[in-house]
Amino acid sequence: MIDLCSIRKVQNAIKELEKRLIEETGLNLNDAMCLCAMAKGLSDPGSLAKALSLSPSRLTRILDALEGRTLISRKLSAGDRRSIDVGLTKKGSAILEKYHCAEIDIPAELAFASK
Repeated sequence: MIDLCSIRKVQNAIKELEKRLIEETGLNLNDAMCLCAMAKGLSDPGSLAKALSLSPSRLTRILDALEGRTLISRKLSAGDRRSIDVGLTKKGSAILEKYHCAEIDIPAELAFASK
């Protein structure tokens, strides 16, 4: 049987983690996950959307926001001029480094995910 109370605790822990992340770095979870995926070499929006389990339209809104903050840049793909590639800017790399180095306490309900 599913313990619905435990699911609520995990959901609240994720909300608390995101709150701490925003306070520490200015990034919400979607922003941070997108920047991390790009740092790992994903550069085309289709691959990013699939890796992050986001719809293309949701990813576009995230990329628009990140580009507006000058954390990423978009350019025509070298391999296919009909496509674009996204990449981290110097500012985006710096804030990602801050994210990796942030001393954010992981809520106990999520501690299994950080191991």
